[in-house]
Amino acid sequence: MSDQERVRRITNLSRRGLIRVAAGVSATALATPFLWRRADGAQSIVCADPGGVYSTAFAEAFYKPFEKETGIQVVSVGRPGNPSAQIKAQVEAKSYQWDMSAGITSDIQLLLIENGLLDKLDLSGPDIAAIPANMKSDYYLANGVVTFLLAYRTDRLAGKNLESFADIWDVQKFPARRSLRKFVRDTIEIAMRADGVAGGPDIYKSLSAPGGWDRAFKKLDQIKSQIVVWWDAAPQSTQLLSTGEVDICPTFNARAQNAIDAGAPVRVVWEGGFYSAEGWVVLKGTPKADLCRQFVKFCARADRQAAYTRTLTNGPTNPDAYKHIEKKQAELLPTYPANFKGTAELDNAFWGTHKDTAGARFNEWLLKS
Repeated sequence: MSDQERVRRITNLSRRGLIRVAAGVSATALATPFLWRRADGAQSIVCADPGGVYSTAFAEAFYKPFEKETGIQVVSVGRPGNPSAQIKAQVEAKSYQWDMSAGITSDIQLLLIENGLLDKLDLSGPDIAAIPANMKSDYYLANGVVTFLLAYRTDRLAGKNLESFADIWDVQKFPARRSLRKFVRDTIEIAMRADGVAGGPDIYKSLSAPGGWDRAFKKLDQIKSQIVVWWDAAPQSTQLLSTGEVDICPTFNARAQNAIDAGAPVRVVWEGGFYSAEGWVVLKGTPKADLCRQFVKFCARADRQAAYTRTLTNGPTNPDAYKHIEKKQAELLPTYPANFKGTAELDNAFWGTHKDTAGARFNEWLLKS
């Protein structure tokens, strides 16, 4: 069975079948690797990615150029936002519908590494050497950076500009309709900055100190009555800004840029933003691990990462990519030096430890009048 046929078979599985595969209980699908692998050893790999615009960007910047240069085909298949269950099922059964995955966020890769579900990468060569240490490991290589930042409409504030997350709390100076994300990590990060804590390690030191979480929720108490929409799905934030349903809406840089590109009068503030990386992983034990490692090295190249930004305004991780990006486009990207210097990295290990208890408290807080 060809890899393309394998992908079609996966796509055509029923919803119940997909759940069974993810849970590792579909004995037939997971116990018979020959149903999924090509017997002729053809030069191809299957890469799961987030779909949509990501699939388009990856195809144009990475998949198609890699095949043209090496003859190795990369077959793309969509995956859920958090593919940990699917990866675990495949690795434990040694039955691979995917060989690798793209767009894996920093927090998910930590979980996959912790559970021994990934194969090592080849980190040799100047391209990978140029990528910052906090964006790569033996099992993970980031190719893009996404920043959560302050975004607001300029047509509703009588010429006044917000300059920091703290300005969201200044309802006298900035009378406007406000929105925040219905997600504990991002909203607590914003609240702590608004309360005067510098981004980065100081956030986690403050939250870990006695009364740290109480401090964050006390700050949120001050603005709760002013929040007209608690948005959940990322595309919703673009819609809120585009339609003008809200005036102030912290969101991901690419989501704000989507609103700008659609003609909305939206301004973004990089200062105080917080970023996370996303990248490539290879499933442990896949027979095509060597081909995947070759592909990952290809994706570290500066010219390839530059091409990726033509479709998605995610920041390249190889600094040399900016040699291939026009300045007008570069100025929109998270890792562009002028933007990057004012942002701080999310500590995904911290949030991985506290997400359950913090999330439960946040949800309870939302329900209170």
